[in-house]
Order: sequence, then C-alpha cells, then structure tokens
Amino acid sequence: MRPRILLIPLGILSIVLYLAMWQISYQFNWGEGYRDRPILTYLAIYFSLFASYAGAVWIIWKRTVDDHRLLWTLIVLGLLFRAAIMPAQQIQEDDVYRYLWDGKVFAHNINPYKFAPEEVTRLKELLIQDPEAFEQMYDTQSAAELSQLYDLKWESPETLVYQERINHPSVATIYPPLAQMMFRLAHQIQPDSILTLRLLFLAFDGVALMFIVLTLQALGMNRLWAMVYFWCPLVIKETFNSTHLDIIGIAMLCGTLFCVVQRRFFSANAFLALSVVGKLYPAILLPLILKQQYQAADSKIQNRWVRCGLSILLFGGLVAFFYMPFLEIGSQNFSGLKAYATRWQQNDSIFAILVWFFGLFAESNGPVPFSYDLPSLLAKITVAGILGVVMLYLLFWRKEIENPEPKAVLEPLFIIMALVFLVSPVQNPWYLCWVVPFLCIFPWRAGILLTGLVGLYYLDFYFDYQDINHYAPWIPWFEYIPFYLFLAWEWFKNKGLYTKA
Repeated sequence: MRPRILLIPLGILSIVLYLAMWQISYQFNWGEGYRDRPILTYLAIYFSLFASYAGAVWIIWKRTVDDHRLLWTLIVLGLLFRAAIMPAQQIQEDDVYRYLWDGKVFAHNINPYKFAPEEVTRLKELLIQDPEAFEQMYDTQSAAELSQLYDLKWESPETLVYQERINHPSVATIYPPLAQMMFRLAHQIQPDSILTLRLLFLAFDGVALMFIVLTLQALGMNRLWAMVYFWCPLVIKETFNSTHLDIIGIAMLCGTLFCVVQRRFFSANAFLALSVVGKLYPAILLPLILKQQYQAADSKIQNRWVRCGLSILLFGGLVAFFYMPFLEIGSQNFSGLKAYATRWQQNDSIFAILVWFFGLFAESNGPVPFSYDLPSLLAKITVAGILGVVMLYLLFWRKEIENPEPKAVLEPLFIIMALVFLVSPVQNPWYLCWVVPFLCIFPWRAGILLTGLVGLYYLDFYFDYQDINHYAPWIPWFEYIPFYLFLAWEWFKNKGLYTKA
C-alpha cells in the first residue's frame, strides 16, 4: 500500500482531533470551574493525536522514500494542524501572560528584569502604608518607572486581567534577551494579543522545519523524516496552545545542527548563541561544538587554538550584545533565574529519586544556599556531576567510531540535550520539545514514546481539582518507567544510537 494512502487519512484525523481540542479549550477559563474542567477529555484527545502521530512516524520510517510532493503534502497538513489549534484558549498553562507583560514593559523602555509584577501591583499600597520604606527601596528613577508600569497595568481591561494572571508574581522574569525582543515585537504589532505571539512563534517554527529538512538533505537522509518534528502533538500543543517560548531557541538550535553538519563552525556557534539568548541551557553544547571545530582538518584557519578562540569570542560577544540593553541593573538581571534554579522542582524522574535517596541521610530542615533544602542541594550536585562526567567522556574518553555515519557528528549533542532533560529538577513537557528535532535524525522509538507519555503531566491538575492528591505522586512513574524500560531495551538491542528504522 502506498504511504500517501495511509498518511493523508491520518493527517485528516489529526485535524479533526485538533479542532476538538480547540472546542473543549473554551471550558478552561482562567480562575473558574476547576473541578469541571474536561482534563480527561483533553487527555483522550491528546493520546488519540499521539496514536495517529506514532502511526504516521512508523509509516515514514518504514515505508517511504524521499518524495518531494508527499513532503509538501505533509507540510500543508502540519500547517493545518497549527491553524486548527491556534485560535484556542490555553489549556492549563499561563506563562503567556508574563510574556505579554514583559513585552509591554520592554516596549516602554523599562528593563523587564528590574521589577517583579507584584511590585507593580503593590505600589499604591506601599506608598500609602509605608512611604519611608518605599523611599529606601527605590531611587527616583525606579519610583518613576514603577509609577509608569502601574498606569500601564490599568490602560485596558485586557492588560489588567492578563497582568493579574501572571504566575509567581513575586519573581522577576527569567526569560533571556532574544525572547524579550520577540515579546516586545508582539506588543508593538498588537498589544495584549496571544494570537500575535503564536503567529511570531509560527515563523520560528517554520525556520526550525527548514533547517531540519536541510540537515536531513545534507546527511543524505529521507527529508520526510522532518515530519517527526512537524507533526509532533507535543510541539504543536505546547507551542500553539500553551504558547511556550521554547520554539525561539529550538529554531536557532536547528540552525546550529545544520551548520555543524556542514562544518561551518563559526556559523554554528553564532546560531548556538542565538539559541542561548532564546533559552539559556543549550549553552552546554558549546564545548562539544568546539571539540569538532578543533578536530576539523578542512578549516581555512590552520591553527586549531586560534579558530576555537575566535569561536568563543563570537559566541560570548553575541550573548553579551543581546544582554547589553539590560546591563544597567547588573546581576539583578538574573534574580528571577536564581529563584527558579533554587526553588523549582516539577514532574521530575531521576532527580526525584536522588532527592528521596539523600533524604534518607540528610535532614530536610529548610532552605540552604542554591536550594530549598539539603537533600535537593545534594541531588543538584549529583546531577551536575553526572552531566560533567558524561561531558568529559564525550570530549576526551569516547572512542571514535570507525567509518562513522555522517550523522555521528550530531550524536554527542543529542546525548547531552536528552540527558539535560532527563536529570533536570523540572521536566515540564515543553522542555522535551528541545529533543524532538534530534528524533528526526536518530529514529529512537523510546523518544517518540516519551513525547506521548509526558502528556500525563496534565493529570496532576485533575487530581488536584478533584481533591484526590494521593494519586499525584504516581504520575511521573507512569510517565517515565515505560520510557526508561523501552530505552534500555532499544539501546542494548541496537548497541548504541544507530537504530535502523
């Protein structure tokens, strides 16, 4: 049977399911009817989408050859998936409200890292109740900026509602400069518009797809495998419904991968810098790219140390350039990031086990430097050690494969990005989207399975709303145990990453 006959019906079924998700999204009203939210219906739709997607991936991996017409057909269907979900209300996510507020603050030439939203909300209260404390906390310029922000909050009903919906309002923003510039652009196009943000994200989504297709072509692989990314329900839901910003950095990461395959290392490091100022943690890939640049025999710059040094300057210079508009407040730019790194823990697997293990020996009796208690600090140190050892192995101890496949140059990057997700204290579903582009190149079934299983994350909300929280601790076990078992089986079966699809 021809693949087209199977793939197109699966695409049409997915469109219907995305339309159904759009319809139920209007029952997810912020601050209302939590017990009545159709979370189980949403999960049924999501897992149906995943089943359709998994079937399409299986067909693409097993039965297709590169077909230009079919590629464009699948791209059009992928765009229709996005069109079907884009007008929907957010389902259980509210990060977008901070994006809109950050864009408004930045568009009025105020540093978005300077004030937490709660400071704006409490301005009048503090001025009335304790004016002396206010004068001690804020200089003349800061007081004027806070007053301006307070007025901005009340400039329209939408602004007031959205600003009041910002989660963790006592924490300043954590989002890096390129993201802030996109928030500002969205505000300048249409203030307080979630749809405008989604359309901007669609542009980055298209860039990601373009680079994935070009990378597959450069590797001599089937370009249809790009549909592993473009049809992925996790990517579509978290980008075009939840409206998470990760697509900005992911698009630049895809540019990095293409340039690494093309042996254009200066361009690769430039794209990596753009990815980092979209979201910080891809910076961990820099040593691996520098290693490949050091080993390259076809560089115009013969001195290996010089070309690596220039790349470090290029990477650091670009990151510094993007942070330059915000430097007047110094380390305060990272106050939100510090709070996030210190306190956040959610939906984790390996990290949760480490916290439990260290809790057997260390008392959990309050905050310690860099963490909310001692067991979590020890778990973070262990995670850093794991990442460090794996990085050293990939840099110095790993034996090079004889006659490696061309895609071998991307294997260390895939390993580290996947490991960063798996050992993180925060394993939100949208963080897994960073791994999906690699699955277009390395056909790991366990990775595809995990993009479906992480949907169980939303079951935690259902248990919370129904007051049956004793089930919630089991959710990560159902998410990750099947994945780890399948991963182990697949690894030993194939003796490495080079799975034959």
